[in-house]
Amino acid sequence: ACSELSQTSCDECLRNVSCLWCYTNKTCVDYPVRSVLPPSSLCSLPKARWGVCWLNFEDLIIAIAVVAGLLLVSTAACCCYCCYCRR
Repeated sequence: ACSELSQTSCDECLRNVSCLWCYTNKTCVDYPVRSVLPPSSLCSLPKARWGVCWLNFEDLIIAIAVVAGLLLVSTAACCCYCCYCRR
């Protein structure tokens, strides 16, 4: 289904959440769900778009990792405060 949207636009392709847009050759491909990251043979991470066109896959992974790290640190800080500082 995604391959039918090739040679259209990134916005058209990403309306379907199971599609991945590659800027290298302007193709819309099915997201490889068996692997967490799309293989470089399909599209390099800086040129791959998934979800939104203005954020490449590499930056998306970094942003998710930063948010997850902040949540982990803030949870640990709250636990330490509740367990040790309130005594």
